[in-house]
Amino acid sequence: MPQKGDLIVITGGGTGGHIFPALAIADELKSRGCRILYVGGPNSMESRIVPSRGYDFVPMRSIQVKNKNPLGILLGIFTLGISCLKSATLLLRKRPKAVIGVGGYVSVPVGVASFITGIPLYLQEQNASVGIANRFLGKFAKRVFLGFEKAKSYFPKGKSLVSGNPVRKEIAQAPFQPASWSPPCLFVFGGSQGARAINSAIVELLPKIYEKCPELKIIHQTGAADYERVRALYPLQYDKVEVVPFIDDMASCYQKASLVISRSGALTISELIAARRPAILVPYPRKGQNDQTANAYLLEEAGVGKVVEQGENFEARFWAALEAAMNPQVHENMVKNYSQLRAFDALATIGDHLVGTVANAKEQPRNVQ
Repeated sequence: MPQKGDLIVITGGGTGGHIFPALAIADELKSRGCRILYVGGPNSMESRIVPSRGYDFVPMRSIQVKNKNPLGILLGIFTLGISCLKSATLLLRKRPKAVIGVGGYVSVPVGVASFITGIPLYLQEQNASVGIANRFLGKFAKRVFLGFEKAKSYFPKGKSLVSGNPVRKEIAQAPFQPASWSPPCLFVFGGSQGARAINSAIVELLPKIYEKCPELKIIHQTGAADYERVRALYPLQYDKVEVVPFIDDMASCYQKASLVISRSGALTISELIAARRPAILVPYPRKGQNDQTANAYLLEEAGVGKVVEQGENFEARFWAALEAAMNPQVHENMVKNYSQLRAFDALATIGDHLVGTVANAKEQPRNVQ
């Protein structure tokens, strides 16, 4: 088990859904005295974000082979082989005590290299539906920390532990009061980049929304690319509206929100559970394995959310779900149903298992209900 002062390698990336949990884990381990080295893709999102957070960064190339033609598959396998050798050389030179993979294709060569060099591999899986990289690396991992229990079926029995997802501390540790419809507040966002489909549906439905609930306040994060368009579509008479391109203080918005409308990335779902906020969820549409759709239905099955997938008659179905959720009795039932969902302190659980500063770290995650 790593000790205070030891080096830990974190690898993965490609999207914010991988990078921000990785950075949250890095911050937690750093606070416990560990040194961190991050291995990610060159010219990637993580190559820009990770160094800006003060962590050493090593680029490592990896190529997706899924849905490629035969030549693309051969190129991917060749690149993977070269990167595995480079990763093994890096690990032998740096001698970390553990490697943590958070998903994304770049984590594969580093994870394979950790197996080859005998360095313990840990994984953190954010979604209910597991991606190819973590499914493959799960065979070699010593422990897999899961955001959601539904992902257990993707990994060998006995390797996984439901820890919850690492969400920002200002949300995980906030003393949220139960969501209330008095006063009513709708918090709309599609993730940090916004979601055009959600943005357009909201502004189209404004007359119906305010006919249903004239006193409603709306906080709407549009994303930078869609801000000017959406702001211009809000009629001036809706003076209880706050339209912004991006929000830093998400905890404050969750605190005000009676109801949330959002995409259903793993971190968003985990933040909703931490904040205990009922939600209308519009998964990002993607062919094949769709992580967001699987995540969204977790909340619908628990009775705390309603899922509206994009497609035919989207606006009509969206309005039906929203109108129902705006009913005070329906809303109250959704709030009550959160009592059946466990919230986790993922960072404490992961940190306790990875760093020997807590004697006899328990196998059960911390319940912060």
